[in-house]
Amino acid sequence: MIQPTSRWASFSLVEVVLALGVIAIAIVAILGVFPVALSTGHSAQDATRAPHIAQAVLSSIASQAPTQFNNVQLQFAPTPSPAPTPLSIDLTASSSPIAPTLYADNNGQLASSPGGAAYAITIFTNNSPPGFPAAPPAYANQVTVRVAAPANAPAANQTYRDYVRIISKY
Repeated sequence: MIQPTSRWASFSLVEVVLALGVIAIAIVAILGVFPVALSTGHSAQDATRAPHIAQAVLSSIASQAPTQFNNVQLQFAPTPSPAPTPLSIDLTASSSPIAPTLYADNNGQLASSPGGAAYAITIFTNNSPPGFPAAPPAYANQVTVRVAAPANAPAANQTYRDYVRIISKY
C-alpha cells in the first residue's frame, strides 16, 4: 500500500525569488536595447529617403537646364494653397544658397513650410567646381542639394547630407 505524503512537490520561496530576479535582469537588458534600435531605425530611414529626395530635385533641375538654364522651375506645395507652385531657380547665379529653404515630408513631397516636414532642403550653386576647369556660369554649374533632418531642429542638431551634380546647359 502506498503511503500518502503530507508534502507536495513545489518550488521553494528562494527558487521563485531567484527565477524572478533572472527574468527581471533579462527584461531590463532587452528594454535597454530599444532606444538604440529606434535611433538606428531613424538614421537608416534618413539615409534611404534623403538620396531619393535629392535625386528628384537634381533630376528636375537637370532636365530643364538645356532650355531654361536661367529659369529652372521646381514644383512645391505652398502653405495656403493645395495647388503646386513653381519656384524659379537661376543656375547662373553665384549666390549661395540660390533658393529659399524647401521642406519635404517622408513621401518626398516638397513644400514651402516646415509644418509636418521631415527634411529641410537647401540648394547651393558654385560657378567653379573644385577639380574641374572653371566653366562660364552660362554653360555649367555645380549644384549642391543639402538634405537635412529633422527639418524643424536647430542647425546644430541636424544631420545633413550633400548631393552634388554638375549641370550643363548642353
